[in-house]
Amino acid sequence: MLPKLETLNDWVNYLANEEFPVLSETMSRLGSLDDFVTDFPSEMSSIILQDPNMTARVLKMANSAYYNLGRTKISTVSRAVMFLGYDTIRSICLSSGVFQQLLKKDPSERLLRGISSSFQAGVQSQEIARSRGDKQPEELFISSMLFHMGEMAFWTFGGSAAKEINRLMVEEGYEQLDAQKEVLGFRLSELTYGLAKRWGMSDVLLSALQRKDTSDSASRNIILSHRLLNTSTKGWNNPKTKQVIRDLSTYTNSDVEHTRQMIIDSAEQTVEVLKGHGFHDLIANLNFPPGTSIDVSGYEPKRVKIIKKRTKDEIKKPNQEVIDNIMEELDILHNNDKKLDINFVLQLVLEGIHRGVGMDRALVALLSGPKKLLGKYAVQDRTTTIVDDFSFSLDTTPLFNKVIKDHKVVWSRKAVFGAMSGELLAKFQVILGTSDFLVGPLMVQGKAIGLYYADRNITKQDFALSELNAFEQVVKIANSTLADFGM
Repeated sequence: MLPKLETLNDWVNYLANEEFPVLSETMSRLGSLDDFVTDFPSEMSSIILQDPNMTARVLKMANSAYYNLGRTKISTVSRAVMFLGYDTIRSICLSSGVFQQLLKKDPSERLLRGISSSFQAGVQSQEIARSRGDKQPEELFISSMLFHMGEMAFWTFGGSAAKEINRLMVEEGYEQLDAQKEVLGFRLSELTYGLAKRWGMSDVLLSALQRKDTSDSASRNIILSHRLLNTSTKGWNNPKTKQVIRDLSTYTNSDVEHTRQMIIDSAEQTVEVLKGHGFHDLIANLNFPPGTSIDVSGYEPKRVKIIKKRTKDEIKKPNQEVIDNIMEELDILHNNDKKLDINFVLQLVLEGIHRGVGMDRALVALLSGPKKLLGKYAVQDRTTTIVDDFSFSLDTTPLFNKVIKDHKVVWSRKAVFGAMSGELLAKFQVILGTSDFLVGPLMVQGKAIGLYYADRNITKQDFALSELNAFEQVVKIANSTLADFGM
């Protein structure tokens, strides 16, 4: 049941914390990675990999015609991050997170049309930015696409308040903004502004929401793009629509015919973007301008199927296709004449263990000096403290010492025995939260420099020899890739 919400801040907190909690955390963490290019790229990959739905979207978009013009096969999130770059990945994550969450409820026609229009406005703003030579067209894409996210969230989760606003408009003839002020005390654009600030969105979006635009500002791009789609619902030959096109022509410093063609191209490109997101059934809701080459009759509006988030009870098992993809990526890196990036190799291996072997947590630990193992990087279903917790002395941890010394993959429950076994397993349980895990050597030039570690501490699911074999397969190809590193 919807709690009592009286102020704008109440609504922002409710939507961010109750309806979009995972997204809020994800965007907050992505927002802190502004320097990710110079950092370990798996930081961004690990954030995405915590959400199977977001993982699927990123991989779909990375292989879509819109983003991947060369049709280079991209089968890992790690490669997608490197291939598409921070701004594009962040836009995919935000749009995927917001719209997927909205569509989880029984979506209304208003919402479906709103999402379609948002994508069309986003692509249109990006093309406008490119035509002007603006430096960050991706920023305009995401800002324009999320220009009405507060309104859409409200109509989806607003409960009785949303029904009352709708009643005032239908039964008493209120204008929409007047009805919003009457019921809520604020406009829904202010709700969008509050969420945008919470998620660390760009200043250009915040300025557009506050209508702070000048004749040459980036925020004017967003305002004109949405104004065009709004007026065009009354016809592309409507005088108001024609005026917005002329305004866009002035803004982009191009003639009207060139501007019209840009609008047509943007609508057609939106089709590819929606396909890449898996939103095929939203294509029919697009407002195609005259002159488009798209055969609209080939698309019919339908309900959108949502990829469900992996639940704790879902049984995990090795995925050989993912393992093969990781092995293929590593093989390409191994045979590449360019200098091998060990960080990217480790990133791919962790993704292979997490997605391919089917583990909750996958970690790389490196030797600090001859006798100390410290956690370095992790990919996991949700954020835990395992990187900080993973600190062991080889002198007092014979299992890890054996892996480093013998270069063997082991399963803790099958490898720990003897008089001290109970004490050692209890130690693992206290420090790592589990005593059931897989571990293997991280080899560079034939020398063990650390460990690969994996467990299912989050879902608490057992694993068997199939997981051990899959883990060993990934570790083997990883170490083969790094055999000549630095030589």
